[in-house]
Amino acid sequence: MVRHIVSWNFKPELTPEERREAGALLAARVNALKELIPFALEVKAFCPPLDSSSCDFVLYSEVPQASDLPLYQNHPEHQAVLPLIQKYLCDRRCCDIEG
Repeated sequence: MVRHIVSWNFKPELTPEERREAGALLAARVNALKELIPFALEVKAFCPPLDSSSCDFVLYSEVPQASDLPLYQNHPEHQAVLPLIQKYLCDRRCCDIEG
């Protein structure tokens, strides 16, 4: 199994209200991916994460094996969420963990 963990911050120009609205919208769209991408074992958004975090938005997903990761990332439903992510988020960090 591969765990795909990505974190972002909101773009600094967003107001607190815009951040709340964007976070809710993004979380809903990301969480829906689990049902839309058949081989995704798990897809979960966290917004906001705990106060101890150094990021604003986190995506946690799991796929069966490393060769599925590009299939997940290039899946049309995943690609459809990317424009929203690019609109509201910056400072992307990613970690893929096997096992």
